Amino acid sequence: MKKLKYLAGLAITAVVSAAPLMASEFKQVQVQLEHPANGDTLLMPGAKAVLQSGHSSSSRWLSWVDLTTQTAKQVPLPIQSQFFHKAQIKSQPVEVLVVLGSEGISFFKPEDSSWHRLLNTESLYRTVDSKRLLKLDFVYDFNKDGLSDFIVPDFKTHHLYLQQQDGSFSLFSLAVDAKSRLFDENPDYTSRKARFLDWNGDGRTDIGFAIDDSLLLYLQTETGFSTQAQTIQLGLGLTPDVQAELRGGDGRSFKGLSINRLYDVKDLNNDGVADFIVRQEQFADAVEQSYSYRIHYGTMEQGTLQFKAEPDARINTKGIQSEPVFADLNNDKKLDFFTPAAEFGIGTLVRALLAGTATMELQFFPQLPSGKFPDKPVYRQDATAQVSIGNAQVNLPVLKALVSEQAPALLLIGDEDHLKLYQSAREKLFSSKSVRLKQAIPLNGMLASTADVDQNGKMDLILPFTHLDPEAVRNQLHFLLQQ
Repeated sequence: MKKLKYLAGLAITAVVSAAPLMASEFKQVQVQLEHPANGDTLLMPGAKAVLQSGHSSSSRWLSWVDLTTQTAKQVPLPIQSQFFHKAQIKSQPVEVLVVLGSEGISFFKPEDSSWHRLLNTESLYRTVDSKRLLKLDFVYDFNKDGLSDFIVPDFKTHHLYLQQQDGSFSLFSLAVDAKSRLFDENPDYTSRKARFLDWNGDGRTDIGFAIDDSLLLYLQTETGFSTQAQTIQLGLGLTPDVQAELRGGDGRSFKGLSINRLYDVKDLNNDGVADFIVRQEQFADAVEQSYSYRIHYGTMEQGTLQFKAEPDARINTKGIQSEPVFADLNNDKKLDFFTPAAEFGIGTLVRALLAGTATMELQFFPQLPSGKFPDKPVYRQDATAQVSIGNAQVNLPVLKALVSEQAPALLLIGDEDHLKLYQSAREKLFSSKSVRLKQAIPLNGMLASTADVDQNGKMDLILPFTHLDPEAVRNQLHFLLQQ
């Protein structure tokens, strides 16, 4: 099941364009790294840098890519570091690289390559995996004062550190248990996802954790966060946690199984109020499944977020998915939906293994003026993934939807030695015809990401190459910059 979900796990991100694009409007830049670019990518616009992590069977690395000189150098990593991100701290004029590790949070000074401890904290990550350095979203600005705050998961609580104007941090402990799974004497622990929303309409960001069909809610106050939780019964029909957990040996049949999970909380219809998105996973058997999404639009009534038990809108898709995206594809200020999907039954799986390829489909659903979504996708595009039995590897294609507030969207699909660019089309979102852009394509398109690298208001495409790519592009970062 994990391998099937991995095959469908295509990273799709929204990106910017200021005018209808042709292939000649991209500037292509290549930067050589000293290690595979097979980790995570992070833009630091204030520092005019990109961070790229990588790993091998015995080592891990992090490179600082200087966007001015277009060169890269390795960052010396503290032994205790496990995750990285960027943060704005009081003592530094621009955003800095921060790492979370087994001992606490530290920040990096690139001018002398030195590390400095910001704070000590316990976390769920008590020991270090010395073969990985990953990006983790533990940095936020909860009180909107321009300074970064930190939220760190632990076994029995989330530690929330609010940065003060003097650079110190105030600690608020949000009690919530991590989830554990036991297969043998070695348990697995995962943190509960923190959901950010304004529950009471006071303009402050509150924090909630979904447990069964309820929300454990912590309200933000004038001085920080209340550490007394409220339990809100959602009534969305979410499957209880113990039943939603899927693992072999439980003795239940997958045939006809249906599981409802809270997928996301965000403002979809641009009314300033959070909406709830529930994903329903419907199983035909242990292999074949389909997903649908139920949208519950929120309203603010008498200082409390309200929503209906029955969904206001539905999105019905086919196939196994991961990383679906809600983004404004047609510049109407409302979020549309698109997702990669792979339909798998036993026969399809066998054919993919024998042929060495599998077809992936991008499905697009615009949000209608009524707030509903079409019954079927209004636009589809296919791409091919390479499947290797010999080395147990799946090479995913580059699939990126590029979206902006200033211009219509653009779709990019990798194909051998070039990118296919699909222009925006009003009714069906994208044209059926493409423009070719000569460009080396990484074997693993899932590593591709997007960001406004040169800060010109137009988002760009970042293509990381690894040790498995051809020698001419091995261990490089390629930037396709919109002009």
